[in-house]
Amino acid sequence: MFRLNKLIKSFGSIQNFTNWEQDVLKASKPVIVDFYATWCGPCKRLTPLLEQKVKDHPNVTLIKIDIDQHEQLANLNNIEVVPTVFLFQNGKKVNNFTGMLPPDQLNKFFDQIPKQ
Repeated sequence: MFRLNKLIKSFGSIQNFTNWEQDVLKASKPVIVDFYATWCGPCKRLTPLLEQKVKDHPNVTLIKIDIDQHEQLANLNNIEVVPTVFLFQNGKKVNNFTGMLPPDQLNKFFDQIPKQ
C-alpha cells in the first residue's frame, strides 16, 4: 500500500490523494492517472489538454503523480517514459498512452469512457 500526499483534481472538487488502492483500484468511477515530471516539456503541454477533456467527463477523476516525488509508485507501474497516462475502470487498467497524442487520438482515448 502506498500513502501519498499529493493534491489531485477531481473536476468539481479537490481531494487529497493518499491511497493508491482506495483512490485508484477501488474507485467507483473511472480514474485517469497521469504520471509526469515537473521538468518534462510534453507533460506541461499535456496537462491543460487532459484537464479540458476531463471537464467534458464529470464522472472521471484525474490524478497527477510526479514520478520524482513518488518513485516507488512509478516503479510499481513500470513507468519508463513521461508523460504516461493510464485509464482505470472498476479497478483495472483498461488503456494507456505515453507521450503527447494528436488531438484525434486523445479524443478516441476519452471516447471509450462512459459519460455517466
